[in-house]
Amino acid sequence: MVAYLVSVSAGTKTPVVGDSAKGEGIFFGKGGCAQCHMVKGRGGRLGPELTRVGAARSVAYLTESIREPDKSLSLGMTDPNNHYVYPLEYETVTAVTREGQRVIGVAKNEDTFSLQLLGQDGNLHLFLKKDLREVLHERRSLMPAYSESVLSREELQSLLAYLTSLRGE
Repeated sequence: MVAYLVSVSAGTKTPVVGDSAKGEGIFFGKGGCAQCHMVKGRGGRLGPELTRVGAARSVAYLTESIREPDKSLSLGMTDPNNHYVYPLEYETVTAVTREGQRVIGVAKNEDTFSLQLLGQDGNLHLFLKKDLREVLHERRSLMPAYSESVLSREELQSLLAYLTSLRGE
């Protein structure tokens, strides 16, 4: 219950100055956000699901996540879409096979003997650790940084207007 109350209070109810419709176009178009993020069943699975992100995250958090995704990975945060308290972690994991093939993605499950990795290719890769040369965990995000040269201030405001409108309703 506490996690729910925190997630609800984190979102903003104040409208962001920007064009939400243009922001949606950026999300599903130019920004390429939907390649990794899903909204209402549409998009990718590699990054966090964002259907309720406007109710769960502040504008400042969203801005930082877009401009500097490596700055603070979601260590210790919980999934606002789930009734249970599951920690979120989106660090980059690279599995290197004995043959030298590198599969880069996000670990979905890992234990002493195995690794299940959602790869950048969108596929789930299953490995036995005895068959890998190494597993590299990097405290960096797979998400690119959207600097002002990539996403203008106006485009960012529109994207933020769209994201803050996503309240799971």
